[in-house]
Amino acid sequence: MMEHSTVQILAVARESWATALLVAALLLCYAGYGYALSAADIAGHRLPNRLVARWLLASVVILALLGAVRMDFWPVLRALFGMALLCGGYLLVSLVSSGAMGMGDVKLASVLGLNLAYFSLPSLFLATLLAFVMAALFVLGGTILRRLTLKSAVPFGPFMILGALIALGVAR
Repeated sequence: MMEHSTVQILAVARESWATALLVAALLLCYAGYGYALSAADIAGHRLPNRLVARWLLASVVILALLGAVRMDFWPVLRALFGMALLCGGYLLVSLVSSGAMGMGDVKLASVLGLNLAYFSLPSLFLATLLAFVMAALFVLGGTILRRLTLKSAVPFGPFMILGALIALGVAR
């Protein structure tokens, strides 16, 4: 039976002081970049490439170091697969949505896929489902309150980041 990913994160962090520092760095990157990207998307409906690229680079370095310290590169390979899978899925949605989803969301999906899949591959599906459900509920609520229409532009990045955070904590 697979453990919850939160348990997996704590288990990795408890392996040694080095893994604890690397997991802490990964979570700090998630908090810092997640907040900055959410704020930018809410303010200007854009996910700045420089922030996404920095988060991606930091994640690759930290996860590679985790693999080296743990002497286990399977989770790193799984993370790369998750990055390709989530990025590809969002790219497909972007291409068929006629501009409703931007390439910033696709690039963000690559970072989230990398980080999620290191600890839990099924969390990719859950994170995506949560992001779309939360965004739909937000639009529905805004429409009911007459603050949004069904054609209103809604920043999707914050929903992706929050969905990934929730999925990381509960996915098996």
